[in-house]
Formats: sequence, structure tokens, C-alpha cells
Amino acid sequence: MMFRFSRSALLGILATFALAGCGGGHLHKTSSFETRTTPPYLEMRSEVSAATLHFPRGIYVLDQTDDNGYYYRAPRKITQRSWSGGLPHDGGIFVSKRDRRKLRGYVILPGGLTHVGNFSSSDHEFRY
Repeated sequence: MMFRFSRSALLGILATFALAGCGGGHLHKTSSFETRTTPPYLEMRSEVSAATLHFPRGIYVLDQTDDNGYYYRAPRKITQRSWSGGLPHDGGIFVSKRDRRKLRGYVILPGGLTHVGNFSSSDHEFRY
């Protein structure tokens, strides 16, 4: 028995799976108010890593927010080291709204947004 799906039904099924896999809760672009009250840039002065994920040094840009914190987009792809070489991923640094001294990495993996590591003691500086 063969099932036939219309194009719109197939897109609806794919969208459902994509939304179910997303992390970060109510993630949204930062508003103009947030960009005035939160530093728009985060400089990571050295590379940091969590397990096999390597976050580049450079200027990270405030991009999104949720109820818990701010997401600063990396200047380049996050590299995941593997036996076959480096795998590039989108990601950056998450900063807690409760305590700006708490930094974690985040990476977009096939299952959605994932928080990794503790970068609170990294060499970094917020910039306006």
C-alpha cells in the first residue's frame, strides 16, 4: 500500500517536526529597547571550547533573546571536531539575564538549539 501526500501536507508535517526540535523556548529577535539596555557586542578574546565544540575568538553580536537570556551570534561558524574533520554549526554565546557574568555556549544542532559549556571565566568583555 502506497501513501500519497500533497505538497502542503508534506510541508506541514516537516514544519511540525522542525518546531518540535527547536530549543531556546520563546526565542525572538532583540527589540530596539533591548539593544539600548543590553551591550550589543561581546568580545571573546580567546577561543573557548566545550568538549569537541570550538567557539572562535572575535566580536559576537547580540542577535536574539528569550525569557532566560541573550544570544550573541558568533563571528564565524562553531567548529565541531570529529574524526572526519571539522563540522561547521551556527551558534554563539548565551548570557544569562539574571547574572551577566554567566556565559554558556550555544550551538544549533539537528535536534535544535543546545546550550553547552560554562564560559563564565573566559577572557571576554561587553562592548557598546
